[in-house]
Amino acid sequence: MFNLTKRVGKNIRAIRKAQNLTIDELAEKCDFQAPYLSDVERGERNITLQTLTKILDALDVHPGRVLIPEKKSDLDIGDVKEELLQVLLSSLEDKSENDIRMLLNVSNEIFNTYKKK
Repeated sequence: MFNLTKRVGKNIRAIRKAQNLTIDELAEKCDFQAPYLSDVERGERNITLQTLTKILDALDVHPGRVLIPEKKSDLDIGDVKEELLQVLLSSLEDKSENDIRMLLNVSNEIFNTYKKK
């Protein structure tokens, strides 16, 4: 089954390694503890939008790079629709209007990128 937390963590780790950064170096750039970032990369921690933004800024990458699967065959829409809706709905409950607008922009970018593949 699809697991967004694990996908995001796996992609963060791959990008970090591609940039030749150690987990300690990325943690320092984000002002996190290395064990926390390690948990994120293994998909063992749910992260907030603010945490994801810090990581993306430190890696200097677009949100789609950590959210979109490597190839279409990695994404089974039947398995993910319900989980994705639940994640989105629960994450919006305590968000500001700016956070919601940012999430909408990220979502639109992801869908536009996914259509191109």
